[in-house]
Amino acid sequence: MRFSWRWYDHVPNLALWGLLVALLVVAKFNHHVQAWLILLPVLAVSLGWSLLSRLLFLTPDTAESFGGFLVALAASWAAVWLLAPWLARRHVVTALMLALAAMWGAGGVYYFRVYGLGAADEFLPLAVFHAAGALSLLAATVLGAYFCRSEYQPRRFMAWLLLWMLLVPVLSIPVVTLGLAFFWAGGLMEFVGILVMVIIGSLVGGGVLGVALYLLNLPFLALAIRNPFFAARFQSVLRLTPAVSGAANAGGIVESIDTTGQTPPLDMFLATMIEEPAHDS
Repeated sequence: MRFSWRWYDHVPNLALWGLLVALLVVAKFNHHVQAWLILLPVLAVSLGWSLLSRLLFLTPDTAESFGGFLVALAASWAAVWLLAPWLARRHVVTALMLALAAMWGAGGVYYFRVYGLGAADEFLPLAVFHAAGALSLLAATVLGAYFCRSEYQPRRFMAWLLLWMLLVPVLSIPVVTLGLAFFWAGGLMEFVGILVMVIIGSLVGGGVLGVALYLLNLPFLALAIRNPFFAARFQSVLRLTPAVSGAANAGGIVESIDTTGQTPPLDMFLATMIEEPAHDS
């Protein structure tokens, strides 16, 4: 009996890395040395999960399946960042649809590469979470940017992002699951059964997915905050106007609280966090 051993069968993420390298090489707006830094967050997610799965004593199959899901989602998100200059020139709704299509397409490349076309039952749950995760990442990022678009500040954006990252997955999981069930359900009763399970499961699964997405997004946010190349790209695609940095920005928030009386609650909270305490004379 002959066995055919192919090295690339043991590197399930190879297609994702190839996709990212292709975007870096082909797209002219990525012809910059710093553009290759986008690979670091994907590596951070991969290595971070590898360490965490050992600490949690997960079985190899469980660790590999969920790790593949996280890396596929991180690589899909990285693809959107690499396409950001192209997306920034489009209308907001069009850019959102294109970004979502890119993330779903990158996920499809991974799942079809690993499981094949004949194993839909095996990867369908992960594909649903990938689709919901992509939708949640995009929606939460856009909503977070919307509420601080005129005075963007990293700390303020991350606070809004955390809020929406916990809320959006609770809605995105049912939307994606019911969309698939509408086409795949065998009948009305099966569809109703799926609906009941989705409503119950989304309350728990949505919160868990939201926390996982926020942690997954942290390396990308660090890149957007610390690296000027990606900071400019991040602010451009989300139409963000940077606020005055440092104490001047804190003073502006505090002044708006004292004079306008219309400051949103989140800004009031942030103002109390960043305002320097008065010193006794």
